[in-house]
Amino acid sequence: MARTQEHTPRRQTPGWAPWLCWGGMIIGLALMLVYSLAPPMDKPGGRAEVRLQFASGQDLPTLRTVLDIIGGNGSDRIELFKDGLLLDWLMFIPGYTLALAAVFGFGALFLYRRASRSWAVRALALTSVPLVVDCAENLFLRLGLDRLDSDPEWAFTWAAYCAQVKWTVVVPLIAAALWMGAILAFRWILRPGAEVHGPQPPHPRAVVRSAHRLADGSESWSDDPDVIAPPAAPDATTPLADWTAPYTPPVPNREEQPVLNDTAKARWHTRALQLPGREPAEVGICASGGGIRSASVVLGALQALRDAGVVRTARYLVSVSGGGFTAGAFQLALTPEQPKDENGKPFVRADLATPEDVFAPGSPEEDHVRRHAKYLADSPREKLLAAGTVLRGMVVSLGMLALMFTVAGMYLHAFYSYLPLTDLDALRHPDDQVSHLELYAHVRNPILALLALAGGVTLVASLVRAFSGQARPAWVRSTIKAIVALALAVAAYTVIIPAVIWFFAWLSETQTLLPKGGRGVSLLAALTAAATWLGALYTAAHKSVKKLKPDGDTASMFSKSNKSITVQSSTGWLKAIVCWLVLLLLGFFGLALLSWVAVYAGDWDWRWKVGLPVALLVLPFLIDQTTFSLHPFYRQRLAGAFAVRRAVLNDGSVGGLPYDYNAEPTNLSTHARKVDRFPQVIFAASAAVSLRNRTAPGRPAVPFTFASDYVGGPDTGWVRTSTMEATARPLIRRDITVQSAVAVSGAAFASAMGTQTMFFERLLALSNLRLGTWVPNPAYLAELAKYGPDWTMPRLPRMRRLRYQLQELVGRYSDTSPMLLCTDGGHFDNLGLVEMLRLRCRTIYIIDSSGDTPPLATTLAQAVTLAYEDLGVVIEFPKDEVLKLVPGSAVPLGPAEAMAALNARFSASCVVTGTIRYPEPVLFAPGTPPSDEGTIIFAKANLTSDMSYELLSYALKEKAFPRQATFDQWFDHAQFDAYRALGHYLGTAAGKAGGKAGGKGEAD
Repeated sequence: MARTQEHTPRRQTPGWAPWLCWGGMIIGLALMLVYSLAPPMDKPGGRAEVRLQFASGQDLPTLRTVLDIIGGNGSDRIELFKDGLLLDWLMFIPGYTLALAAVFGFGALFLYRRASRSWAVRALALTSVPLVVDCAENLFLRLGLDRLDSDPEWAFTWAAYCAQVKWTVVVPLIAAALWMGAILAFRWILRPGAEVHGPQPPHPRAVVRSAHRLADGSESWSDDPDVIAPPAAPDATTPLADWTAPYTPPVPNREEQPVLNDTAKARWHTRALQLPGREPAEVGICASGGGIRSASVVLGALQALRDAGVVRTARYLVSVSGGGFTAGAFQLALTPEQPKDENGKPFVRADLATPEDVFAPGSPEEDHVRRHAKYLADSPREKLLAAGTVLRGMVVSLGMLALMFTVAGMYLHAFYSYLPLTDLDALRHPDDQVSHLELYAHVRNPILALLALAGGVTLVASLVRAFSGQARPAWVRSTIKAIVALALAVAAYTVIIPAVIWFFAWLSETQTLLPKGGRGVSLLAALTAAATWLGALYTAAHKSVKKLKPDGDTASMFSKSNKSITVQSSTGWLKAIVCWLVLLLLGFFGLALLSWVAVYAGDWDWRWKVGLPVALLVLPFLIDQTTFSLHPFYRQRLAGAFAVRRAVLNDGSVGGLPYDYNAEPTNLSTHARKVDRFPQVIFAASAAVSLRNRTAPGRPAVPFTFASDYVGGPDTGWVRTSTMEATARPLIRRDITVQSAVAVSGAAFASAMGTQTMFFERLLALSNLRLGTWVPNPAYLAELAKYGPDWTMPRLPRMRRLRYQLQELVGRYSDTSPMLLCTDGGHFDNLGLVEMLRLRCRTIYIIDSSGDTPPLATTLAQAVTLAYEDLGVVIEFPKDEVLKLVPGSAVPLGPAEAMAALNARFSASCVVTGTIRYPEPVLFAPGTPPSDEGTIIFAKANLTSDMSYELLSYALKEKAFPRQATFDQWFDHAQFDAYRALGHYLGTAAGKAGGKAGGKGEAD
């Protein structure tokens, strides 16, 4: 069927609303232009008017201060200021109010995201605050000028109260209006907007369908959709009516009434949507996360499972993190895609490696990976390169952060130089030392008045609720919050920020450790950068060794028991202390820089005053933040170790030929395509999402997969891989490759770590020592394909700008933004089990090298729980069998004394078989009856007493084997061989268990 997609308007707006905004904008700008350039009457200078607003509360008496400002007590000067107040009333106040209201009205109509439009509406309502207080301020100033001969003190005091509130509100409103207006203007200039490109040009439009409607049959797969939109997820901040369909009453006297479907099965159909080409299967294999440790284990396990006939019959291979290293290596070694020379001719045969012998023991591919097991850095040169990469990213990140603090300090300097709320001159040129903190005289009363107003509104609302019995309206709650926020903002501008500037000025004058002035700030910056670099490296790479009791508690450091188990850990109290100290130092430096600039920016050359703000406006749009993170380095190093194919070398021998990282991008749609007699590889990652209605309980992340056919997940929607490749910009397209999918799936330490959220996420984001990348959001592409081209919708960015790093710093991730932060699949499910259950496999083999802390298989328990929460799939293991995985459960080997340490680590078994119960019967294979039952064969990387002598010898030498820390990514050949041998043992045992359970394996 021809692929067509109708164009649908995204959102209907009243036809009169834009014209109303344009009218307000034109009138407002016209009034301000006439007021500034050709006023109908004379008026004083703007600086004099501002000084008059704060005449009360200065060092001199109010009357004397007023007379100094207006230039004497002459009637002409007083009338000049009165005329200026009249012009303010008639022209300037209405002018800026209309202009601000028009911009925020445009924002409420045309901004893309619901949250952004909501903020525009709030800003529109807040525009009334400066209007009211400015009018009130002018009224009090007029009354004060009329009473110069009597008692003007009270009038000028109240004018100062109003001025504090006005300036606190109007400056942020102007900044927000400029930003909002710039966004809308650029989108309008670049119209008609972006669109989603179909995979085969020429394309009419990318076809969009709903996951829920495809699941319940109300929409058909016949038109082969390019994008599948996720189900709606109500936001707790919006009324439920916005998210619900209108009620349709039943039709009377009608025999067939609509009946609601089984909601549990309907959710199963949606959450486990069967994508085209992904039919249920008899066998699937899961390769767990765990870095190079898991990659080595999975390599051995796949070798053994291939010998048992499991790999040949498996339909899917779902890999997570380190398991993806090996899965991607198998895929790239088998892909029929061939590199070409400058004449376009292939120079490598595609048939040298087959599924039956690829990565066989002793093969060129295995030898290549073994030699590159220290893939991050091996030689001194590579270690220096890695350290330099970290340093470069940190310099870029901290440089942008310092630039932001510097420009913020310049803004504060201009603000407090214009408004006499604090005396910067006294801090810049102290006579002897910085005096004590002196705040503006009238800072307390406006804050207390606003808090009292919030309390009064709350009290009145409570009384009304008590008598009426009705719930408090939402607008009342919003009003109370707005008043309290306004009080806090006034306190920040008049008390907190001046106090911070004074404190750092005082500290700069009294401390003796650093030079004073700019040299001291520069030295502090260097020390902060060095401490951040060292602290980030320490928290990310250091591993600690600890001993555990049989029950999992930490053993005493003085314990000499032979029953303790040694494990390596990537966390610890010392890391937490180092992390928080570095973060505190960064915060201290930022405030010190801001305060120093706020005091001394007036002495700078004009080129600095202009150049730094311009740089802050320009650089965020020119620097791709992900490029300066560790992701590109990590992606390239992984590719150098695991992207290898078999080739005929110059001397005629067959060897391993690494992929040319820069010349062959390994596009997902081509290089990840399923190979005959080998399962389809699906790389399981996770996407950071903050919306709790999207994420599973306790998991601030959602599943996200990369494969040759589709990219996405049930919470973000899916997009055809070729469609995403055609739509993404070139720089971002580099992350839609097999090499990038391997790196993203293994992005263990990132600024968003899902279920493994750790204390140093913010430090990783600040230092750029972070993995993961931003990729196009399928949910956004669905909306873009359906409603675009629409000038109000943001385009897919050409690069990951500063805003994306700021999102990582604050930890806020929307499910509707154009880009999603994708990280390690282990941040959602470290086994890949839930993703495999979506694919509906009868027999599932799991190779678990996740490095759980003994005694129980915690990762398995979490995955079983998540499978029920997310899909309603029930998984059960016989308790007596699963407890055989516990270290110390095996029959001890003799001699007892010599083998005591190993006996405490031996498990009775490393493989356990369980049952799967799907929510409904599944047709796993043609010609077989549907069944809702399946089998799970779980192989855990434990030690057993019947392992080979070589493994036992290595285990005795390496006390932490096989639980060395995931962050240890520097394996030597002995570690690699030991873990590969362990994986081979696990695969052999799993194949035998599958044969006994009736799965595809040795029974074939």
